[in-house]
Parts: sequence; C-alpha cells; structure tokens
Amino acid sequence: MPAAAIYLYDQCYASSVNGVADVMQVANAHLAAQGSTQRYSWTFLAHSDQVIASNGQPLASRRPEAGEQFDFIYIPACHYQGYHPFRAFLDQQQVPCAWLIEQWQQGAELIATCTGTFLLANTGLLDGRVATTTWWLEEQFRSWFPAVNLQMDPVLTQAERLFCAGALSSYHLQSIQTIERHSGAELAAQCAKSLLIDVSQTQQTPFLPLLAQRSHSDAVVQQAQDYLQQNLAAQIRLPELAKRLAVSERTLIRRFHLALQNTPLAYLQNLRIEAARGLLEAGSQRIEDIAQAVGYVDDSSFVRLFRQRVGLTPAAYRRKFRIGGS
Repeated sequence: MPAAAIYLYDQCYASSVNGVADVMQVANAHLAAQGSTQRYSWTFLAHSDQVIASNGQPLASRRPEAGEQFDFIYIPACHYQGYHPFRAFLDQQQVPCAWLIEQWQQGAELIATCTGTFLLANTGLLDGRVATTTWWLEEQFRSWFPAVNLQMDPVLTQAERLFCAGALSSYHLQSIQTIERHSGAELAAQCAKSLLIDVSQTQQTPFLPLLAQRSHSDAVVQQAQDYLQQNLAAQIRLPELAKRLAVSERTLIRRFHLALQNTPLAYLQNLRIEAARGLLEAGSQRIEDIAQAVGYVDDSSFVRLFRQRVGLTPAAYRRKFRIGGS
C-alpha cells in the first residue's frame, strides 16, 4: 500500500494536515473490515525542528531522511497573512522545493490544497501544466506564476502526478480521489459515505464571486461603478451612461477594460447576478420576482444568464446555498 508523507510547515492549517490522515485512517478501517492486510501508512515531515499550526497547535514531525522515498506527498494549506509575508515565506523555501522536486522525479505524486498550491508552484513543476488554487488568491497566483495553466472552474486538477485543489475544505474531495487512485472506486466510495463527503461537487463555479476586488485610480470608472450599483434594476444603456459621465462610449469601454478587465455591460450583469445570489440565499422569493428585482423583465433570460455565469440554475443554487436550508 502507498507510503504517504504529510509535509508540515509553520502556519499550516491543522485541519488540512490531520484531515488527510483521518481519511487514510478511515480507509484502513474499511480495509481491516474487509479482511485485507493492506494499510495506508503516513509520516509527518518538516524541514524544521518544530512546526506550529496556524491555530497555535504544535505539530509533531521529523525531518526527511536521506534516500527516503514516498508514493505521495501531501502539501497542506496555510494561513494567509498578507501579500508580502506570503511572498517572503515562498522565497525561503528552497530546501523544501528541492526535496519535493527530487521526490517527484523519483515517482512520487505531489498533492497540494488551497494556499499549499503556491508552494507546489514555487518548485517550477507546474509550469506549462494545469493547476487550480483557492479562488480569492487567483490574481496573485497568476501574477507570481504566469507559466502555470491556472484553471479556476474545477475543484481538482491533475497533470503528470501533480495534483491541486481549491479552497481549504477541498482536501476532503482530494483525499477521496487519492484513495480511489490507489485503492479503487469501491473503497473510495465507502470512505466518502462514512465521512459524508460530497463527491459530486467537482466545480468551483457556483462558489466563485463574479466581482473580483480590483483596485484602480480611474475616477470615471469609479463613478460608473457607483452609478451601476445604485441603479441596479434600471434599464441602463451604454450611450446614456457615457453621456452622464461626459465621455464617449469608446472611451468608457476602453477605460473600463483597463481598470477592471471587463466591459460596462458585463460588469452590470455580474452586479445583477451577485445581487440575485444574495436574494436566493436569504429567502424564498419567487425566481420571477428576483429576476425583476435585479433588472430582468424576461425571467427566462435571467435564468439562462444565471446558469451561464454560476453553473447552476437559480432554483438549484437556492437549494444548495440557501441560509438555513430549504
């Protein structure tokens, strides 16, 4: 059975570390119940003598030994303390990165979750390969690792024994996928059922915000944003918006794109869909009424656009995310 290493470093999430080991322990319990003598084994490793998790918990570990080889290595998520501290942390990871590269070259799988994907990308192994990461650090990842083929729609990605997952709790699904890869679908399904892990949630799209926070200094674009936010349900036409801002349509579109990488129309549509998401999550208002409340006279057009942008119909979105359940 596979020998796993769970790699530890300061400020990693204890849940991300221990949760993966717990899934393997559950897999071992099922194997024992089936009369199998095979078992998963795992070791907590670090390149420092002491590791403190983000919640202050000391995590027991040992240093890697020369010549030691693992079948797969899990890189947990860590607490993000800001742009500059995170950059400084990655710049200090030459030894761990060299060790990860060596393990991968010898046949190990490298499995990273959430912010742990930055450490994996820092090895250079993801260059030219598909990967994903936590949605709220997408732009930072793209900026630091432009050679990586970053995909934000899937929860999980894999490319040549390099596995990435989205935000923190996606380690559940990633661990089940690892069990399936090494022990088959039946054992993976047993583990998922035992732990109530929803293996059907393979897309991040329903969770992703449509309005990324982008700082800019364009006063005209900011005025346009403010006006669109305050007149969400109004029938807004681009010529009228440009006239209100005392610029040409062409200038408004150009400046909007430079500041927000979007068009005024697409931005307005995203504003409306985000407002609709909030209404769907908070209450039982009819879909038709929500469509009108956010500016769509034709509710079929609203449903079509919502599904295109979010990946679910409004009704399916409400069932999944409504506060307090159905």
